[in-house]
Amino acid sequence: MENALNFEYVPMDFTLRKMPDVAGVAVDSADNIFFTTRICPGFGTPVVVMDPDGKYLRGFGAGIVKNAHGLCIDNDDNVFVVDANRNCIFKFSVDGELLGTIGEPDRPCDNGCINYDFRTISFSSDNLNHPSKIDFTDDGGLYVADGYGNARVHHFAKDGTRIKSWGNPGDGPGEFNVVHGIGVDRQNNDVYVCDRENERVQIFDADGNLKAIWDNIWRPTDVCIRGDYVYVAELGELFYIDNVLFEPGTRHHHSQCRVFDKHSGKELAQIGTADGGAKGSFWTAHGVCLTGKDELLVSEVSIPYGDIWTAYPQGMGMSSKFHPCLQKFRQVN
Repeated sequence: MENALNFEYVPMDFTLRKMPDVAGVAVDSADNIFFTTRICPGFGTPVVVMDPDGKYLRGFGAGIVKNAHGLCIDNDDNVFVVDANRNCIFKFSVDGELLGTIGEPDRPCDNGCINYDFRTISFSSDNLNHPSKIDFTDDGGLYVADGYGNARVHHFAKDGTRIKSWGNPGDGPGEFNVVHGIGVDRQNNDVYVCDRENERVQIFDADGNLKAIWDNIWRPTDVCIRGDYVYVAELGELFYIDNVLFEPGTRHHHSQCRVFDKHSGKELAQIGTADGGAKGSFWTAHGVCLTGKDELLVSEVSIPYGDIWTAYPQGMGMSSKFHPCLQKFRQVN
């Protein structure tokens, strides 16, 4: 495919060379970068804040957040952090002050799910069970992808009151198999949902009515919409993650970030190559957002085990090249 859009890799001078397991990424009104991490040596907090150039500013959330997954920052610079293990969303100020909680911490819903294994979900629930990602609307509302222990999208008002939930386990229209990522088109409040293990993005209106399905998107993990473009992070099919193992030789799609035309669904760009260790490529793209300058940030959740990275079906191995698990890109046309 000849790209209609082209992007260049933008180097960032991070404080720490190794930044593994960067699950989510967002920016505030000053373009400071916030990311969530579960094992990031040298930081010690589940939420890390850097300036626009990648210089460490502060961290927060220790002792509160156990499993930081997705996050978003609303128009008032409130920081919403999804805690997958504690089954809730924590609301912080940009300085790390805890302002509130959505959901009941440490009390997952009972829908038959065993040990957060999405393959065991019997039915959906309007309560949270291992949520994954979140996005906001201009009026302060929130949509939550829920997630690993549920097959549901939840819509909350600004005050945290649940407005509506929809979705059930399955592969039919409007059903989900790992509701992983979610993004709101703030021009019309359409909701884009990464239906990860069904390998598609489903598009709903603000009330949860299905409008369109984009197929052949390789395990989408996060989505961001701005203007006419939809940016989708894809985990790909080469890594064994979350109890999913493809048979050797049956899947070949590497992790990448793709850009689509919002109106037609046409693919406009692919970012990343099969060499996951190269700068500008990914082992396991997981989070995506845009800065105020329309620069693209993509995070990864690759986790090193003694500097050995486990891939499938290629086996063990790590590229001789290395990049931090947070990268920036700029559109050049």
